[in-house]
Formats: sequence, C-alpha cells, structure tokens
Amino acid sequence: MGGDHAPTATVDGALAAAEDGFHILLVGDEAVLHDELKRRGGPPPNVHVHHASEVVEMEDTPRSAARGKKDSSLRVAFELVRSAQADAVVTMGNSGAAMAAGIFVCRRLPGVLRPAIATLIPSPAGRAVLLDVGANVDCKPEHLVQFAAMGAALASAATGVTQPSVKVLSNGSEEGKGTDLTRAAATRLADLPGIEFQGYIEPAQVLRSDANVIVTDGWTGNILLKTAEGVASHLASAVRDAAHSTWMARSGALLLGPALRRALKPLDHREAGGGLLLGIDACAVIGHGSADGQAVASALRLAERLSREGLLLRIQEALAHGERPEEASAQ
Repeated sequence: MGGDHAPTATVDGALAAAEDGFHILLVGDEAVLHDELKRRGGPPPNVHVHHASEVVEMEDTPRSAARGKKDSSLRVAFELVRSAQADAVVTMGNSGAAMAAGIFVCRRLPGVLRPAIATLIPSPAGRAVLLDVGANVDCKPEHLVQFAAMGAALASAATGVTQPSVKVLSNGSEEGKGTDLTRAAATRLADLPGIEFQGYIEPAQVLRSDANVIVTDGWTGNILLKTAEGVASHLASAVRDAAHSTWMARSGALLLGPALRRALKPLDHREAGGGLLLGIDACAVIGHGSADGQAVASALRLAERLSREGLLLRIQEALAHGERPEEASAQ
C-alpha cells in the first residue's frame, strides 16, 4: 500500500513479476486489492492477498509507524517473514518506517552494529553495490568495515562474484586523501579477509570502476545517489529534447534511438528495483516512492533472487570472517 502510485503500481508490478513463477503476497486492504486484481481479470494462481487494515503514510515517523500501527501493511509484511510465511519484503513506501519496522520486528543479525541501505548501480561488469545510501548519517570506521562485509555478501549473491573487490569513496584516489573516517576505514579494510580491497575511488569514477562494492557513510552515499539519478534524468530529457529540435535531428533520432535507449537503460532506477536493507534478519527491498509497475516488478525479482541465493546466510558468514564489534570497540 506504500508509494505515490499504490496500490495500482504495486499490483501491476506483482502481476508482471508473477510471470516468473514465484509466489507473491500482496499485503494491504483486502477489498481494495481484490478490486485492483478484478479490473485486470483476476489474480493468477501464484498471486495472493493478505489483509492488513492500516497503512503507513509518508508523514508518519518511523517509530510511530513501527510501534503504533500494529496492523499496517508494512509491519505485517515483516511479520510474515519473521514467521517464515514469506521469504522477503518489498515496499515502495516510507523508507525510514521500513527500516524501523524491519529492526523492530525482525531484529538485527548477530553482531551487526548498524543496518545499512545498499543499492545496485551500473558498472562496466554489470552491477556494483553502493552503501550506505541513507540509513546512517554519522558513522565510525567499524561501521564502514561492516558495510563492506555486508556489501561483499550482497555482491556475491546478486552478481555471482566470488572474491568481491571493495573501494572507499573519497575526494581522491591517492593514499592519504579523504577524512579521518575514510582513512581509518581503509586501514582496517586492507586486512579484512574475504575481500579484495582496492583503496579509494573518486565520485567521477563510480560508474566506470570495476569495483564490486563502494563503501561510504549514509549522508555521502545518499547525496551521491540522488545526484547521479538527477543527472541521468536530466541527460535523458536533454537527449529527447535535442532529438525533436529540428527535422534533421528527428531523422537522426530514428536511427540512433535504439542505441541511445540501450545506453541510458542501465541508468534507469526502475531497472535496479530498489535499495537493500542489510543487517536485519530479513531480506528487504526498499523501492522509490515514485515507483511504477516496472520498478515494482524489478524490486520483486531482485528480492526473490537474493532470497534464493541465501543473502542472509552470506552476510552472516561475511561478518563472522570479518572484524568483531568488540575488537573494533577495543581499538
């Protein structure tokens, strides 16, 4: 029931993703959801409705949404995962409330200092993991080390890479650049088993790097992500305007159109599906509030794939091989 275009976009996306064959639970107002499905000819056998009487609004605070609205579609979805009736949660709603509900209902994985939100971004090899992109504004070096371990587990589950490479986002690639936070995190990551640490990466290189994981604090990551999405949207709009500016441009657009669409497709946030809430005992995808049916379908497919690939177990194994919280505190 969350998102700017819910439940229409949610139902559209569910029906599209259902063609892949896995089962989908639509959690929300039963009467509303059945009406939406009826207008589309009824649900296929692998799309089901689970009633929840309340809805988390965008103006709700995370705490009030998680604790106050006990029958909200968001909280009920996490409860279904906790009770093993579902394998993953997908929401296009209030991201802060989703994080709060995930922590409150499903709890953190053992040893996790802070959950993080990760997203898959385009890279020369296909997709790379960027985190944190909004969960933690103020971070310590040990937080970034855990983000790297969780991001490496996500990269393995999402792309199949066996030895993920990790870089720390900074204002330069030279040793000694950055802040006290990035330098301390880099020192610890250099000794972290299970990953290949490759030093620093500048923002301009993020989409052209072969790194599998890019680590930063939540404030910086959120600014980077929103800036990249804004530039991509502006670029696509500028190209469309230029293509229709003259008769000669329109003629050329007919020839270049398919190639341009292929070039811009990886930059479309609808292809990625959404961000991953890492560090809680649930596989959870948090999509854009403006998501349409295509974005919802992408998010559902991503959640199903990561659940099938054992993301939670991979994260636990990565953390077990990495730095322990008590070791970080001692330092």
